Amino acid sequence: MKKESTGSVIVALGANAIVTVAKFVAFAISGSSAMLSEAIHSVGDTANQSLLLVGLERSKRPADLVHPLGYGRERFFWGLVSALGIFFVGAGVTFMHGVEGITDPHPVHYGVVTWIVLALSFVLEGIGFVNAVRGSVRGAHEKGTTFFKYVREGQDPTELAVILEDGAAVLGVVLVAGCVGMAEITGDPVWDGVGSLLVAFLLAFVALFLVATNRRYLLTKAIDEDVQRRVREVLESHAIVEKVSELEGTVVGLDDYRIAADIDFDGRHIAKLVTDEATLAGLRRAADKNDDALRHWLAEYAEKVVERLGDEVGRLEKDLKEAVPEAQHLDFEQD
Repeated sequence: MKKESTGSVIVALGANAIVTVAKFVAFAISGSSAMLSEAIHSVGDTANQSLLLVGLERSKRPADLVHPLGYGRERFFWGLVSALGIFFVGAGVTFMHGVEGITDPHPVHYGVVTWIVLALSFVLEGIGFVNAVRGSVRGAHEKGTTFFKYVREGQDPTELAVILEDGAAVLGVVLVAGCVGMAEITGDPVWDGVGSLLVAFLLAFVALFLVATNRRYLLTKAIDEDVQRRVREVLESHAIVEKVSELEGTVVGLDDYRIAADIDFDGRHIAKLVTDEATLAGLRRAADKNDDALRHWLAEYAEKVVERLGDEVGRLEKDLKEAVPEAQHLDFEQD
């Protein structure tokens, strides 16, 4: 999953870097407020995707004494920073240029370069968008869910950020192209400012959606109900488990869950596992001798019970991790 996210971010980052330069060239030639807004949009996307890449790399660091559960939430923090950048830098600056273009319009000289840049932007940003969608389709397949549910619930906030940013970039190019076309047809430069405002509103929507998604993960998001149901089924399927009274699962990182459960272990089942005819014969001999012999036998028997309980819990953890690979941190307590 992390590899898919990293690949999507790198592809989108490279495409946006090229598009940014092209848009600034088109703005310098045309003086278009809408084209400047698109250039600022691309600058913001490039910076934001750089932040996403930082978050992905930092989240890979192993657990240590300071952070015993690892650094998985780093990607959510940097995803939040990226979303705020989209809102304040992308939407904010673009909105101001749009208002200026409407309240104080000035003649704009479009040329063939503007249309070439818009077409190039549509293709390159479309490539980043399609690549991110493919990554999410694979992620949804791995999770056993649909693509739309996977995206709607933000199960990979980094991949979602790339999809929304590049999707907004493609749609933004279409909106700006429409407004540029209207400005050329009508001769009214106000359409140029309208294009900037439309891009600003689009970016604001994307930013607020991503802020809400990353916020959920930073506030210790619970695992999905179907995953929690699967965890409970695995635990209760073991003979050693009599009852699971409390079960709590939280998201530590994108592919890293912490599962805490209060379990009523079946002591009678453990007793059956460690008690055979030889053990019972030993008990009879110890009881026939004296209290010290009986205490010694009971101490050794208790040791066997504890060891067998440990073995059974280890098998339980192994089976749970095989059924739910994301369950990396397990905390079982006797109820």
